[in-house]
Amino acid sequence: MKDYREVLKSFESIAGPIKPHAEVLRRYAENLKEWDELLVKVFYDTLFSYGTSASIFREGERTEREVALKMWYRRVVSGEWDESFWEWQFRKVGFAHVIRGIPNEFILSAMSLLQRTFLEKALQEFPVEEAVRVYTAFKHITDAVATLMAAGYMYCYLEALSESTGMPPALIERHAVLLARRIYEEI
Repeated sequence: MKDYREVLKSFESIAGPIKPHAEVLRRYAENLKEWDELLVKVFYDTLFSYGTSASIFREGERTEREVALKMWYRRVVSGEWDESFWEWQFRKVGFAHVIRGIPNEFILSAMSLLQRTFLEKALQEFPVEEAVRVYTAFKHITDAVATLMAAGYMYCYLEALSESTGMPPALIERHAVLLARRIYEEI
């Protein structure tokens, strides 16, 4: 299985470095942390209003999930991320979604919802140029997080398939390419 460092290196090579965005978020962290209640409410109101995503949650679980999301959000906007933060996104957060049966399309859609809500709040709170700078930093970091979560999710499935079939991951990847090519050409 790939390591989170490889995934993060690929992200930065393509999307750009993370460090400048951390500096922006650190500069505004105290203001941004105050938005946690709004973002958490919009996030879970939306997930609980959609029957398919709502069915993933256990009865009475919302408060627990809200606390976890609030802590995650505050850590993201702090601009203070060490190796354990990035590994947590890759292994723990990505794998937790596998365990819960939450598909990648929910993960990425929910991240998009957070990003859009953040942008709307930034435009209300800051002059446009400043709002764009803060939003760009938040989006870059949450895109990195989403990339790590999706990669962790995919590699977990790849490893599970490899273990259950005895096929090496490279052979599974090759078969996926052949299958994709066949389906692509049919369309």
